[in-house]
Formats: sequence, C-alpha cells, structure tokens
Amino acid sequence: MRSPNGEAPPAAPLLSGDSIAARLLRIIFCCYFLVTVVVTLVQLAAEYKHTKERVVLEIRAMQQTFGPGIADAMWRFNEDILRGILSGMSELPVVAGIKVADDHGKLVRAVGTVLDGGAKLHAGADGQLRPEPDSDALFAEVFSQDFPIVFNDENGQSRVIGTWTVYSNQRIIVKQVEYGFFLILVNSVIKTCALWFIFLFVVRRYLGQPLRQLSQFVGQLNIDNLGDRVFVLNDRGQHELHQLTNKLNEMVANIKASVAENEQLYRQLQVEQTATRQLNETLERRVAERTADLVTANKDLAQALDTLRIAQGELVNSEKLAALGSLVAGVAHELNTPIGNGLLAATVLVDKTRQFQSDYSSGLTRRTTEAYISDMSQITELVVRNIARSAELVTSFKQVAVDQTSSQRRRFLLASVVSENIKALLPTINKTAFTVEQAVPGDIDMDSYPGPIGQVLINLVNNAIVHGFEGRSRGTITIDAALAEPGWLELRVSDDGIGIAAEHIGRIYDPFFTTKLGAGSSGLGLNISHNIVTGLLGGKIRVNSQAGGGTTFILHLPLIAPQRDGLPAESVA
Repeated sequence: MRSPNGEAPPAAPLLSGDSIAARLLRIIFCCYFLVTVVVTLVQLAAEYKHTKERVVLEIRAMQQTFGPGIADAMWRFNEDILRGILSGMSELPVVAGIKVADDHGKLVRAVGTVLDGGAKLHAGADGQLRPEPDSDALFAEVFSQDFPIVFNDENGQSRVIGTWTVYSNQRIIVKQVEYGFFLILVNSVIKTCALWFIFLFVVRRYLGQPLRQLSQFVGQLNIDNLGDRVFVLNDRGQHELHQLTNKLNEMVANIKASVAENEQLYRQLQVEQTATRQLNETLERRVAERTADLVTANKDLAQALDTLRIAQGELVNSEKLAALGSLVAGVAHELNTPIGNGLLAATVLVDKTRQFQSDYSSGLTRRTTEAYISDMSQITELVVRNIARSAELVTSFKQVAVDQTSSQRRRFLLASVVSENIKALLPTINKTAFTVEQAVPGDIDMDSYPGPIGQVLINLVNNAIVHGFEGRSRGTITIDAALAEPGWLELRVSDDGIGIAAEHIGRIYDPFFTTKLGAGSSGLGLNISHNIVTGLLGGKIRVNSQAGGGTTFILHLPLIAPQRDGLPAESVA
C-alpha cells in the first residue's frame, strides 16, 4: 500500500514488536526458557535427593565412629567425656543436634537442635532445652537417625543402656547444593544469552534481509505502473522465500494481463453502452405503443370476463334448477303410488257405503253390518297409510327444496339432513340397481347450511351413479360420518365403482371438465361441490380413488360454519 502522495511507507524495523522475526524469537525463547526452567528444577531436585542420601549415610556412619565412646561414657557416668564427644559431633557439617537418653527414655545430654515430644527445641550451653526461635523458617524441617547405646562388659555380654539420636535439617542440605545450583544457573544464563545472539544473527541474515527486499519491491508497485523488471531475491540457496518471490512475480504478471484485458473490456463496454442506449430508446417507443394496445386489450378482456362470470353464474343456477327439477319429477312419480292407492281405497269406500245404505233401507242383518265394519277398517287404514306416506314425501321434499333454494343457516342434526336428501333421491335411485346406505350417527349437531350440504351430497351421489358405476349392473354408495378433532367432522361418500383414472384426478374440480361431454353431463357438479365446501361451508374436500377400486370423497367440515355476510340465518332446532 502506498501513501496518499504516492510514496511507499517506511519499512518496519526488523525486530519491532509486530515483526515476524520478533514474534519468532519470542516464541523460540519462551519455549527454551520453559524447557530450561523444567530441566533446572529436575537437576536441582536430583541434586537435593542425592545430597540428602549422602547426609543420611554420613549420619549412619557415625555409629561406628562415636557409638563405642558414647556407650563407655554412659556406662562410667562420665559426663565430661560425653559432653566432649557430643561437642565434637556437633561441629560436623551434617549435624544439627544430638540427644542422648538412658534406657528409661530420660534425657541425659543434648546439643544443638533436637526434637522432644514432637516439639523442636534447642539445647543451651547448660544442657537445658528451650524452644527453637526460628522453628518456622524455610528449610527448617528436621529429620533424625536413632542409634542404641550398647555396652559390652568383661564377660562379653552386650547391654542396651540407652539411645542416642543424631538430627539434621533441610537447611544443611540446601547449603551443600547451593554451589551446584549456582553453577547450573550460570550455565543456563550463558547458554541462553549465546543462543539469543545466535538466533538474532540468523534471523537478521536469513530472514530479515530477504523480507526487507520483498517489502521494498512490493512498496514500489503501483496499479498504474507495475514496472517491467522481474524481482530477484539476493539470497543464496533455494527456500520458501524464493518460492514466494516466484509467486509474487507471477502475480505481477497476472495483474498486468488483467489490467490490459480490463482496458480492452472497458472500451468494448463503452461501445456496447452506446448501442444499449440506442436500443433502450427504440424499446421505449415500442413499449409505449404496446402499452396503448394492452390498455385496449385489457378493456376488451374485462368485458369478456364479466360476460363469462355472468354465464358461469347462469350455468350454476341452471345446474341447481336441473337438480331440483329432477327431484320434483322423482317426487311427483313417487307420489303417484300412494295417492293412487288412496284414491282407489276412497272409491271402494264410496261403493261400500252406497251398498250399506241400500241394505239399510231394506233391513240390515248382523252379518251385513259386521262385513261393512270390517271393510271400513281395512279401507280407512289403507287410506290413512297412503296419505301419511304422501305427507312424509311432501314434507321431506319441502325441507330439501327450501334448503336448496334459500341456503338458510340453521341448527340441525346431520343424520336428519342426510336422510331427507336420500329420500328425495330415492325415486331416481329406485330406477337403477344401485343402493345407498347411510351410517351417520344421530347425535352430530351442526350450525351450518343444510341446503348446500344436501346439494353436495346429491351431486356426489349422482356423480357415482353416472360415472362411478358406468358399465356395471349393481353397486353400493355409502354415506357415513364421524367426529374428527374438536369442532370438526368428516363426512364420507364412498362407492365401490370403477374409480377415477390417474390422469383425471387432478382435473375433477375444474369447471366444465367431464368424461361425458355432450352426453348429458355439464362438468359443473364437482366444481360446484368444491366451491360450496371450501367457500360457504368453510371446509375442505379431498378424494381417494384407484382405477377399479372405487372412489371416496371426504368432506372435512366445521360443526359451526363461518358466518357469511348477506346470507340469512334461522335458528331452527
């Protein structure tokens, strides 16, 4: 990077705090220092252990040297000799104190620092024991070696007449290793300083100078003037910095080629921008012309869409009226039977009554009266039964017709609505060999639109009769329901017909899609059912079908339909 005035920034000192050389030296010498410290500590520990073992051996050797004299002085009760022996022993470098006790453990004589009952005591010139003043000092831990006092009498018998103990401490051992520690320390310092200067020279010579050359070369580079000469590293050998130099020369060559290519591309870009500007002006004129055409086309399309929407609405209403007309024709045909039976019974009733009046004028017999009463009972029962059947058909059709035409919202039992619509379909179904079975629980209470639900059921049943049983002489349609998650139910319309072809499954809800176009099928039945279920009823509809395996339409409906604005609601139990 160059400064704002075009000059290269000054090179950083070789051993500055952020230079590679300084960081390398810090890492090397930190590691070396840690290794030196660890090795030095290990050497000191080994020297300390060796010195302590040597001191213990020297103390044990005192038994052969001073043991007989102490035993003789103790046997003869010669305190002067004992005091002299102990004084001489206390002058030895490895001895911190000596204590002599008789065979009962009673103190006889002590010199220096000794232990008595676990406490560290010091024997004065008068032989009395006093507390050690520096008992808590560093390296003041005391260790000892006990020896028995054995006297051999004139008869050659050995007698133990007491014990004597030699005490030493860590301070004595430390004093003996101080000189060795000093030599180890001086050796480590000399080696560290020597290695420091050696590494400093090596880093300056073999790392600093090549890096300085690379830094100067890079500092002279400028994107406007990359230069023509190839950088050569003035350093013997062939190492990583030479490889870095080669890569740097390759990078400079690539940058030069890229700059030349970019200049050529820039010139081409200027030419293309001029052509693009002209093309944009042409396109703007064309877009303005096309926009005017599109505005006109959109107006025509909007009019066509309104016309199509009106036509679709009329087709839907026609489909509804056609279904209702089919119900009317079926119910009218179904009413002919009970009304005809009732009319025949009423005619017979008139004839029987006239005959009874004639017999009454000429005189009644008991047999004639009983026969008339018996005939009247049968005839009136037949009349009442057929009139009730007619009234039931009319009531069912009336409720279905009202629901289908008004789309009123009310409370109802689902089983009742399904039953009413099946009764309305019976005149059409009875003309075929197909049957409809209902398995809807009687306790499913809904607050919804019974007319649209009935219309969906009629469409699905008619779809099964027309398409599902094509080419078959018999079949069964099953309508069942069950509660799903809270607030929802599943209403299923199933048939055991031929099923739906796989290529048609995705299009069955499309308007005007039918496999019998021109054969009395409009293609709006399933489209109307889908719109009613997903729109007015607020539910979902899906189909499961396999070719040759029948078809099942599953309606997922809320027990309480969403409120729709503009639709009447009626609270009917």
